[in-house]
Amino acid sequence: MSAHSHLDGHHSHFIVPVRYYVGALISLLVLTVITVVVAQFNFGSFNLLIAMLVAVVKAGVVISIFMGLKWEKGFNRVAFLGSLVFLFIFFLFVFSDVLFRSYRSPLEATQINLKSPVKKLEPGSGHH
Repeated sequence: MSAHSHLDGHHSHFIVPVRYYVGALISLLVLTVITVVVAQFNFGSFNLLIAMLVAVVKAGVVISIFMGLKWEKGFNRVAFLGSLVFLFIFFLFVFSDVLFRSYRSPLEATQINLKSPVKKLEPGSGHH
């Protein structure tokens, strides 16, 4: 086996064509403009949904092009998608805990006012 056997094509690396990077740049710039434009309007309860949708698309562009997931196969795709599934499960448990707290215990759904020596500072009070 020669010292240059790694150059014989068995361990070749994929070189991303420049057009993919240019396309990713243009799409990220367009999505950034969309983010700024959308932020100028009040869509009520849809504000968060629209912002997260644009952020997910931008993250998808970065992950697929700059991190190379578009050209990956096998374990790397499974590992990435598996981590997304576990993240979704984590958020599902957290949000279900917060949303259904009052059904488990009415005490947890209320704010308890305790007498405390700690005072809340109001803005402009002069304390930093």
